Amino acid sequence: MFKLNTQRTYKYPVAVTIFDGEKEETGKFTAVFKVLPHSAVKDPDLVDKNLLDLVLVDVEGVEVPGADGKPLQGKDLLQALRDDPSVHSALMTAYQESITKKNRPRI
Repeated sequence: MFKLNTQRTYKYPVAVTIFDGEKEETGKFTAVFKVLPHSAVKDPDLVDKNLLDLVLVDVEGVEVPGADGKPLQGKDLLQALRDDPSVHSALMTAYQESITKKNRPRI
């Protein structure tokens, strides 16, 4: 019998490239995503929510210094990552890729 866990989360690698003036920096970290129920996509209460607000649970292997120089943690870290255009794009790509890749048939 197949049992479906509707509250599942999973880790997925995120590759990001950031342009800082003339300098290009690349890096990788791990995102923890939760599976978004299909019904949530059509939920009118969630229409104004960004997809990453709904699916990004945690990250590992990335550090963002706060205004005081100390590394951000928890919700502040996730918000800083979602706010950076390059990281936001990389997170979206990773999430979409993870959903597609995880649902491909294995031959």
